[in-house]
Amino acid sequence: MTNLVKAGIDIGGTGTRIIIQGEDGTLNSKSIATAEFAAIEKSMRSDALAAHVLSLIPEGMKLESVGIGASGPVDTNLGIIRNKDTLECFSFFPLVNELSQKLNVKVGIDNDAVAAVLGEYYFGAGKNTKRLLMVTLGTGVGVALLENGKPFRTRDGQHPEAGHIPISGDPVTCYCGLKGCWESLASRTWLQQNLEALLPNTPFEKHNVNFYKTVALEREDVANVFHRYGNHLGRGLVTLLTLYGPDLTILSGSAAHYYPLFKSGMEEALKRSDGYAISTLIVPSELGDVAGALGAVVIPELT
Repeated sequence: MTNLVKAGIDIGGTGTRIIIQGEDGTLNSKSIATAEFAAIEKSMRSDALAAHVLSLIPEGMKLESVGIGASGPVDTNLGIIRNKDTLECFSFFPLVNELSQKLNVKVGIDNDAVAAVLGEYYFGAGKNTKRLLMVTLGTGVGVALLENGKPFRTRDGQHPEAGHIPISGDPVTCYCGLKGCWESLASRTWLQQNLEALLPNTPFEKHNVNFYKTVALEREDVANVFHRYGNHLGRGLVTLLTLYGPDLTILSGSAAHYYPLFKSGMEEALKRSDGYAISTLIVPSELGDVAGALGAVVIPELT
């Protein structure tokens, strides 16, 4: 039995999850509010992250590698996050190089959607797929595509930010510069803001899907928010499904928990005439919130 372990880190705008993976599965894990890192000096953030990783390694075991999935844009060649809008505290400094030096192991980084789709491909619902599409619904919207287990890249080797595509004539301008941007209308952020506007004394993150199922049965305006959200989601999905033709699409991220409530709105937006039918095999994540951290474990092997 080997004593080597690997670490996977999923860095999001709201939370950062770390797991330690051994040959028999996950040995340890921890979640930290990303705001905790923003509260310390930038020069100390990689130290703090390294300390969290080391605190999770079981006694007698040795760290072999670290993979990071981060809310993008991410420069995978230089190992630098360039996300001033939703992950500023970890952006614009050589996080990968600093962690590698502090932990004395190989460190790889990629977009968080790539990490999540790798997690599902190796450990979850995406096993045995040839072309796998993942859409992550969190603070923003992330998209990743695997072709026989390998991430789709742009010509310069980077991850395409396909969460930022125009889907409507909405006059609101996204931070990416687009009006009617998919991320502005299909992220968990949109869903949370619109539900809290109707239920001002009901913090979104303190209630689960069963609570909202009950409320949606009693209040048509709440049910309509979920339907509109699903419709927004479907408008972006129909473009990706038409272009990529995946054999399976997985929805991940915190908003994916509400799939039963927004499914009808999403399916409405996916309807096509028979001659233009697309693959609509869409399922929620099997791994849930740990998909990104689990997939991040694999990233160093691909770089």
